[in-house]
Amino acid sequence: MTENSAERSGKNINVNKQDFLTPKLRNELFGDEWSKKKLEDISTIVMGQSPSSSNYSNNSDETVLIQGNQDLQNGYIIPRIYTSQITKLSKPGDIILTVRAPVGDIAINEYISCIGRGVCSITPKEDKKFIYYYLQFLNNKNIWNKYSQGSTFESVNSKDIKNLKINIPTLNEQKYISEFFSLIDQKISFMEKKYNVLDKYHKSLIYALLNNNMNNEEYKKISLNHIVNYTSSNLSLNNLEDNCGSYPLFGADGFVKNIDFYEMGEEYIGIVKDGAGVGRISYNNKKTSVLGTMGYLTSKGNINLKYVYYYLNMLNLSKYIVGSTIPHIYFKDYSKEKINLPQLIEQEKIVNLLDSVNELIINLNKEIEINRDFKKSLLTKMFC
Repeated sequence: MTENSAERSGKNINVNKQDFLTPKLRNELFGDEWSKKKLEDISTIVMGQSPSSSNYSNNSDETVLIQGNQDLQNGYIIPRIYTSQITKLSKPGDIILTVRAPVGDIAINEYISCIGRGVCSITPKEDKKFIYYYLQFLNNKNIWNKYSQGSTFESVNSKDIKNLKINIPTLNEQKYISEFFSLIDQKISFMEKKYNVLDKYHKSLIYALLNNNMNNEEYKKISLNHIVNYTSSNLSLNNLEDNCGSYPLFGADGFVKNIDFYEMGEEYIGIVKDGAGVGRISYNNKKTSVLGTMGYLTSKGNINLKYVYYYLNMLNLSKYIVGSTIPHIYFKDYSKEKINLPQLIEQEKIVNLLDSVNELIINLNKEIEINRDFKKSLLTKMFC
């Protein structure tokens, strides 16, 4: 908290913003009790109605159509579809709330929009950001689970939303609270932008270091099957349900659990060989294992395996995927890919550079997650 913020409450107190969450200090600044009100009493609520699909388009000159969760991202509306038919209108500054699975996702609308039946639009009569953060808090608590209904998909109706109880302080305190959480959002948003820039830089660096030298006569073009071995995993998660230990087990989406044994005593490239995520690769440490939907690529020697991993990231392995019901990718097919190999010492230099940037990305992602968790914790302390 700054002195200016405190002065709005009539108290000249200089404290840290996080300290505002303590009841004692809060009472020194804002002594008024919070009151419980229905959402419909403090907002105008418009339930969405989908226009005819024949009026959908990709023409950005038409009206943005907000249909559901797929149009929301990190608290913002991401225009995806447009329409020439406006059934129900939402204006800039309104809060968009998803009313069909997943129920409860929210965003601040920045567009004059048409809203479909998967969302509703909320125009607060109080401080809009305060209502936004309170709804975010309720969503974190899974409050919508008790309202969700429907055999095919979860949804909430107009009555549930209008009768939702909100604890409301004075408008002055609402503004203070919303400014407080806005600062946290600004920090997270800045870190997310930095993350995206670093991620794009890393991808461009891989391309520049590995692809631009494809015609370098000092580089050897060697088929993948000449430098790596392939081994398929047969591990089933069902058979490992009661197995616990200290050795990581990975699946198509990453870490699954720790088990009491490992299949690989060396570093390896894990590749999803069938099912969801087929062709996806990861670089895993020694003394780990992967599930049966994956396979292991290990070094035949005299190469830097991480260099091969980065090279495979640059290639389009999806062209080797076969099968429609359960897609597969076979080593015998993609192993024919030619890998551009410089001398081992140069491979190591390239890997060290790429690893250093990747480490920045990993650490930044951890920091983003810490700040998101921090915000959730503060929302709980503020509104519980």
